[in-house]
Amino acid sequence: MSSPLRSIAELVSLFRYWQRHPLAKRDITGTIARFLRWQLGSRFVRMPVLVPWLGSTSLVIETGMTGATMNVYCGLHEAADMAFVLHVLRPGDAFVDVGANVGTYTILASGVALARTLALEPIPATFERLMRNVRLNDLLSRVEPRCLAVGAHSGSVRLTTGCDTTNRAVSLLPSLSQEPTVEVPLSSLDQLLHEVGFSPLVWKVDVEGYEPEVLRGAVAALQQPHLRAVLLEADTPSIQRTMEKSGFARYRYDLFTRTLTSVTGSGSSGCHNQLWIRDLTFVQERCRTASLVRVNGIDL
Repeated sequence: MSSPLRSIAELVSLFRYWQRHPLAKRDITGTIARFLRWQLGSRFVRMPVLVPWLGSTSLVIETGMTGATMNVYCGLHEAADMAFVLHVLRPGDAFVDVGANVGTYTILASGVALARTLALEPIPATFERLMRNVRLNDLLSRVEPRCLAVGAHSGSVRLTTGCDTTNRAVSLLPSLSQEPTVEVPLSSLDQLLHEVGFSPLVWKVDVEGYEPEVLRGAVAALQQPHLRAVLLEADTPSIQRTMEKSGFARYRYDLFTRTLTSVTGSGSSGCHNQLWIRDLTFVQERCRTASLVRVNGIDL
């Protein structure tokens, strides 16, 4: 496909995505305007740029940061998952961001909800971008950043480096060994949480297929009674067995009504991540009583 045709196809795909996105579809005109403003501005403004986000927070964004720019267009890229984090956390709670990337969930948790965050990002260049956002938002007092990967044990793992939000372990797919990679330190959540003295209320784990390894190194951490919710990108039978054995059940979150609906069987919950909850009554009450958050003119 030629470049102009490919560009048109990409725009059509993006517009269809906005029509499905919970926030973007409520303000398609505003979403398109923000998209055009970014696309035009990014061609004339020296990168990186500082973009105001929720409340008093900001993001440092560069060309090619697809996940971060979706937050510019839509307000919250992963709308239901991000709204859940904002609604369930309270000041002083602890949040674990495994696969923090440039720190969008970390900023929501610590910059908006005022929780403490253990932010784990293994790619050194991406970790520097995470730290840039943490410093910009003056969050060093609430964020514990670590440049390492999380898995079943301590050691090291080789990861790709040039795939933005989709870098992954070479061991998952041998063909990736031809891509630019970096070897990074590896630890387990059991070890890390013991080391930093964290009792998190919520985890977010987005590690591009490495989630089963993360859970294998979190046997004790999953049993912590204070842990009430886990957002996991992957959904496999082994993950389901592990989570159910630890007392969690899968739910779908409605960011507008703040309600949780049970999801049975396998397959997509309609959100980016799979939301696993233990102690539904506690979590539902937290979400119901959370303060309103304004996102691109919409109160959530």
